[in-house]
Amino acid sequence: MANVQHIPGKGDKQFLFDVDINWVSKQKGVLSSNDIPEKITVATPPLFGGEDKEWSPEHLFLGALSSCFMTTYLAFARNFDLNISEFKCSTIGQVELVEGRFQFTRINIFPKIYVSDQELQTTAKLALEKTQKYCLVSNSVTAEMIYHSEVLVIAQHDTAKNKDYAIL
Repeated sequence: MANVQHIPGKGDKQFLFDVDINWVSKQKGVLSSNDIPEKITVATPPLFGGEDKEWSPEHLFLGALSSCFMTTYLAFARNFDLNISEFKCSTIGQVELVEGRFQFTRINIFPKIYVSDQELQTTAKLALEKTQKYCLVSNSVTAEMIYHSEVLVIAQHDTAKNKDYAIL
C-alpha cells in the first residue's frame, strides 16, 4: 500500500477511509475494509456486459449517497432533539455519455421522513435543509442533485400492517 500522510495546509480536520478490492472471477471482485468485518461482492452491471445479481459500483455509488443522506439527517435530528418515526430514501441516478465518457449527470433523491406529530414538521424540514447542505458524499459529487423531500405524519393508530400517513 502507498504511503498516505496528512497534507499540511488542508485544514485541521482530515479523515482517511480505506477499502480493498480483490478480483475473484470474470468481472467480479470482493470489496473489504479493515474497519468492517463483512465483505461485499461487486461486479460490472448487466448494462455494461456484466452478470446479474451482484452489487455494482453504480449501485454502491448511489448507496453511498443515500446512506450518507440518512446518517447526516439522523445526526441533525439528534442535534435538534427530533424524534422521527421512520426514515426512507430512494435514489435514482442518470448515467449519460458525455464527451465520450459515461458519467452520472443527474441524481434524484427521494427522502421520506415520518414524524408522530404535525408540530415536528418545522424541525424535520430544517434538518432536511441542513442535510442537503452538509451531506459529505453529495458535496463531493459533480452531478446535478435534485431533492424530492417529504415530511409525513404517521397516525397515532398506526399498526405494523396498516399505516395511515398525512403529507405535510
